[in-house]
Amino acid sequence: MRDEILKSLYDWNPWIEGDFPKELAGYPRSYFLEPYLQIPEIKILEGARRVGKSTLLYQVIESVLKKDKSVLYINFEDEILKKYTLNEIASVYREVAPLKNLFVDEIQNCKDWVSFIRKTHDRKEIPQIWISGSNSSFIKKEFATLLTGRNITINVYPLSFGEYLNFKSIKEINQPLSSKKEAIIKNHFFQYLDTGAFPAVVLRPVLQKELLISYFEDFIYKDIASRYEVNLSKIKELGLYLATNSAKYFSYRGCATALGMHPQTIMDYCSYFYEIFLFSELYKFDYSLKNQIGSDKKIYIADTGLANAISFRFSEDQGRILENIVHNELKRRQEEIYFHKQKYECDFLVKKDLKISQAIQVTKTLDDPDVKKREYRGLLEAMHTYQLTDGLILTMDEEGCEEIHEDHQKLQIKTLPVWKWLLF
Repeated sequence: MRDEILKSLYDWNPWIEGDFPKELAGYPRSYFLEPYLQIPEIKILEGARRVGKSTLLYQVIESVLKKDKSVLYINFEDEILKKYTLNEIASVYREVAPLKNLFVDEIQNCKDWVSFIRKTHDRKEIPQIWISGSNSSFIKKEFATLLTGRNITINVYPLSFGEYLNFKSIKEINQPLSSKKEAIIKNHFFQYLDTGAFPAVVLRPVLQKELLISYFEDFIYKDIASRYEVNLSKIKELGLYLATNSAKYFSYRGCATALGMHPQTIMDYCSYFYEIFLFSELYKFDYSLKNQIGSDKKIYIADTGLANAISFRFSEDQGRILENIVHNELKRRQEEIYFHKQKYECDFLVKKDLKISQAIQVTKTLDDPDVKKREYRGLLEAMHTYQLTDGLILTMDEEGCEEIHEDHQKLQIKTLPVWKWLLF
C-alpha cells in the first residue's frame, strides 16, 4: 500500500523532487484566490468537470510553494488513490514529509473524507485545506452535517468572454474600441457562442465538437451513472432534450410526455444534472416561494458550445444562444435572478436584497417592428411591476438609448450588444 500511494503522489506532485512545472498553472483567470490564503476556513472550488478547477488549484499551489514547500496535491480521479481514504494517503505521506498545505481534487470520488477533514481542520494540523468537487449535492450534504461554519465556497464556471479573449491573446480591451479591434472581438464572440467556453476546447484548434461530445459522455457515465442507478439510454435522451430546449420554458410533466417517461423519473434525472452543474433551472419571480416552485421553469445549459455539439436544433436559434450566454454570465456574477411572466414576459430580473433592481430582455435583433414591440412591452411591464425607471435590452449588435414617457414618468430603455455587456 505504502509504495503504491507514494508512487502516485510523486507523479501528481512533481515539485517534491524538482521545480513546479509552469505549464500546470495554465492561463490566468478572473478568480483572485490569493486573499483566501489568509483565512483558516476550508476552501471549496465547486463547478462542473473541465471548467478549470484543477488549474486554479495549481495556481494557488504555485503561489504557496514560493513560501512553503510542504504542499501535497491529491487527485481522486487517479485510479490508485481513489482506492484509499484520505487519512490513509495523508498518513503515508507524513512518514516522508511534513504536510501544511493540502489540496484535494475531485473529492466526491474519495471515500470517508469528511471526518478526516474536520478533525484535521479543528486540530489546526493543516493550516491550508483546499478541495474541489464536481457534485454539489454530495459535497453540500456532507458539509451540512459535519463542516458547517468551517468552509467557504468558490464557484468555478466555464470561461467568461473576457477570459476567453485572454486565452486568445486579445488584451487591452479599453473603450472606445478601434474599428479593427471591435471587428476582431466580434469575430471571437461568434466563436464563443459556437464552441463555448470550456478551457481545453477554447485552446484546441481542431475537433472541438468531438471533445465536447466526449465531455457529455463523461457527465453521463462518470458523474451520474457511476453514482446512481439510471437507465443510460433514457438519461442520455433527457440530456439531449434539455440541451435542445435550453432557454425555453420547461415543465417536468411536459418533458415526461414528450419523452414517454414518468414525471418522477424526469425530476430525479434532472436533479442529477443540476448536481453536476450541467443544467440549471430559472424560476418565475413571485413573492410566494410556493408559487415560484410550482410554476413553469426555464432551463439553461452550462455551456452553449456543448449544447451546439450534442443537440438537434439549438444552434439554429441565435436569440436563445444569446439568452443562455446572458444567463450564465449573470450566474457567474453571483446575481440572484428570475424571469418575469404576467401578461407579457421579460427574460431576466435581478434581485438585490429584498427588491428587484434590474430587468433585462435578450433578443437577436430589434429590426423587426413586431419583435421590438414584443420585447418592449415585456420589459416595460416588468419595469412598471417592480417600479424601475431603467431597462436593458441585449442584442447581437445594436446599441442605443430611448426615453419613454408613461403615466407622468420618464423611463429609459438602453440597448447594448451582448458582447459589449459581457466585457463591462
